[in-house]
Amino acid sequence: MKKSLLALAVLTAVTGVASAQSSVTVYGKIDLGLVLDSGAAAGKSVRVDSGVTGGSRLGFKGVEDLGGGMKAAFQLETGFCADSAANTSGGTPAAQGNFCTGSNSFMGRQAHGDLTGAFGALSAGRQYSLGFLNLTTVDPFGTGMAGQTANSNPSGSVYIMDPAGIRLNNSIQYSTPNLAGFTGSVEVALGEQTGNWQGGREVGAALTYASGPAYVNFTYYDKNNTNGVDSAQKDYLLGATYDFGVVKLHGAFQKVSGSPTVGAALDWRAFMVGATVPLGGGNLLASFIKHDDRSIANQDANQFGFGYMYPLSKRTSVYAAWARVSDDHGAPYVIGNATDAGTGSKAINLGMVHNF
Repeated sequence: MKKSLLALAVLTAVTGVASAQSSVTVYGKIDLGLVLDSGAAAGKSVRVDSGVTGGSRLGFKGVEDLGGGMKAAFQLETGFCADSAANTSGGTPAAQGNFCTGSNSFMGRQAHGDLTGAFGALSAGRQYSLGFLNLTTVDPFGTGMAGQTANSNPSGSVYIMDPAGIRLNNSIQYSTPNLAGFTGSVEVALGEQTGNWQGGREVGAALTYASGPAYVNFTYYDKNNTNGVDSAQKDYLLGATYDFGVVKLHGAFQKVSGSPTVGAALDWRAFMVGATVPLGGGNLLASFIKHDDRSIANQDANQFGFGYMYPLSKRTSVYAAWARVSDDHGAPYVIGNATDAGTGSKAINLGMVHNF
């Protein structure tokens, strides 16, 4: 009897240690907003969007302490449309404009495994690109709502400021340990073409400084054509923010060039200036973006955006946003949001987001 009790005590202790060393978290986000578009040749559009500030999602995160400062982790995240019965994986909006009208994949938002330790962090799978993480950090709107930097044409193929591949499949990322605020990162996404391993390959790198109120990041992104010889797109992005307390300033400069497999050659510059101002218990958001097309088409554009986000609690916020883009020489840019490419040159967003 004593041996049985002792064995039970040992088993309980071991189980307690194991549970303390590993954990799985279920999390998610539900975002529903009223969107009013105008300025399109076809007229106005009024709709309910799921994911105005960021796609509605359900995710699972797990971590296990391996000892010696090393940890293994994973993240699986799938999207859904709270305004309909459709599912959405994240990525590029469908031709109709909204993620909820396109074909999608299960766990398509993120699916990667990670290993961290004194050497830094290593991850592999489907994950956000370094360029997108930089852009969403320096954008006052967080690449969401009407004022986002990544507004595009309805096919989602051209952006006023390019997020450099929002998510990368078949990718491997490595980040160094933080050294006095500095972190270096590299990434590669394999095209996985038999007989041409360079075809469709994407590579990137980033150097980040983040300490106190200051954030500065430079990212480089290069995607090969399907032939693996020419560059379909090269992207250089420098972004920064500085929080003075009474106002947080945002800025970014981007240079994009390349010869896409389909479409005209890329040659443009863009810059963004913005601000986040604490006001009335919430945050007032504002930005201006200038897109300078250096190609023969000379399709320039300017965008103004304003927004306000008010927290009702730690998990729930209401928001409002307005933005307008002015296109020159037939430029294709329209005002969208995090999950909707949009239809017109002006848009208003009103909604609520809940994180759990």
